[in-house]
Formats: sequence, structure tokens, C-alpha cells
Amino acid sequence: MGFLRGIADNVLTCFCLRLGLVAPIETGRIAEGLFSVKTGIVNFYIYSKGDDLIALDSGAGESAARQQLDILGIDPNRVSGVFLSHSDFDHVGGLQAFPSAVVYLSCDEEQMITGKRARSFGISHNRRIHRPYTLLKDNDEVSTGAIKVKGIQTPGHTPGSMSYLVDDSILFVGDTFTFRKGKVRPVARIINMDQRTLENSIMKLAELENIELALTSHRGYTVDFHNASAAWRE
Repeated sequence: MGFLRGIADNVLTCFCLRLGLVAPIETGRIAEGLFSVKTGIVNFYIYSKGDDLIALDSGAGESAARQQLDILGIDPNRVSGVFLSHSDFDHVGGLQAFPSAVVYLSCDEEQMITGKRARSFGISHNRRIHRPYTLLKDNDEVSTGAIKVKGIQTPGHTPGSMSYLVDDSILFVGDTFTFRKGKVRPVARIINMDQRTLENSIMKLAELENIELALTSHRGYTVDFHNASAAWRE
């Protein structure tokens, strides 16, 4: 099964690259206390407030995550929480870079890492997470030091995909949507497990107010989420 999973991962990566579906931004500072980290075709993010640090996803691999964090001067041992948007390989691959962090995952995504439900082609399963993790339900809130994180269930890409609202104004959506010409669009249908449900999730997020930044995993971010998502409120 590991062999088949590896093939599926590589096929998906090549597909996304060839069609130009991914355009991760470079590792760097986005705003005060907020940093993008590029590992291969995906971004994860570090958010800090005072002495508290969290990660939103973990990237495609431990070595790549550590290398990029070193560029930023960020010690991964200081990260106290990793909030996973879902369990695809390019989002959980860097978990071991954060040995001191509590791992958070949607309760509806657990089926994807226990072998209960296949991810690709009905035969490939996502990797298991070989460390303790905490399951979140819709609208659960977690405080990590001075940082407040609210989990918002946004299924469709996977059944347990979860977006995170940090300190009431910064929205991390994982692969719930992407940007095309500055507008919110679904990611490619072929990599979504339930397209209709995904579109409903985007409409759910579009109703959020006072979002100062909305960040995706593969196509950067916007500082004008209200206008970028306007079509999903009509």
C-alpha cells in the first residue's frame, strides 16, 4: 500500500505542476508575526504572538520544513501547536519538525489516517500520524498561549478538511479554495472528494466578516477577502 500511495502522491504532484494549479509563495514575512514557509509545491504558515508560536499545516517534509524555518530564524522546537487543515501528504509531511507541538486535526478527518477511507483512486490511503493528536469539531476554539484559534469544518477536498480562524481576523483555508485572477475558486475537481460539498464550504467561509488576511496552501493569500469571495455570497 505504501508503494501505491507513493505513486498516487507523485501523480498528483506532477498533475498540479503541469497544469499550473499551484504557485506557492516564497518563504518570508507576510505581516507582523506571520510567515509563509515554502516546501516544494505547498506553503504552510507560522503565526506568532509574543513568545507563542503555532504552525498552520507542516509542509511536505521534515527536512524541507527545518531548512526553510532556519532561513526565517525560527526554532521549530518553540512551536506549541500544529493545526492541520487535512491529512494529505504535502500538509502533514513536516510534522516531525515540531517535536514539542500539540497536533490538531478535524474529527471528521481521522478516518483518512486510520485506513477507514481511501484518498485516491479508491486504493491509496493517507499516511498515519504516528504521534498523539487532538480532534476538533466545528467551531471548537483552542488557546495556545496568547493565540486564539477557531476550527471551521470545510469538507469537500477531503471529508474532514478544516479551516482555521486565528485571532478573529486571519483565515487559513488549506485546500478549501485557491485564487485565480484574485478571486476565490475551488481547487481542481479531480483532487476533491466531494465537489458539491466543497462549494458549500466555500460559501460558508465567504460569510465570514472582518477577515484581514485569507491564506491558501498553494496560491498565496489576499488582503481583500470580502471582494475576492463576493461571488460566493450571491
